[in-house]
Amino acid sequence: MVRQKKDESLQEFVERCRSLAHKTVPQFDDPVLQKLHYEHAERMLLASFTAGLVGTPGRQVRFSLPKNMQEGLRIAVTVHQAELQERRN
Repeated sequence: MVRQKKDESLQEFVERCRSLAHKTVPQFDDPVLQKLHYEHAERMLLASFTAGLVGTPGRQVRFSLPKNMQEGLRIAVTVHQAELQERRN
């Protein structure tokens, strides 16, 4: 399992998770089988991102049960931006 580092941005964390997930994909000549493995890697990416995300954005993403990585990242960014706005006020 991967965990977000203290000063790591959401985008950096996503890219680190994505890199790790895609390293697990074996290469096949069969395009259907290859597609299945990439879909599995995307599910692993979402699970790793969701589990490793820290703080309030992590809790909100876990509560929201996003269907895909884009939705999970959107939720995390929105919550993070809201926290930054609250600190400024």
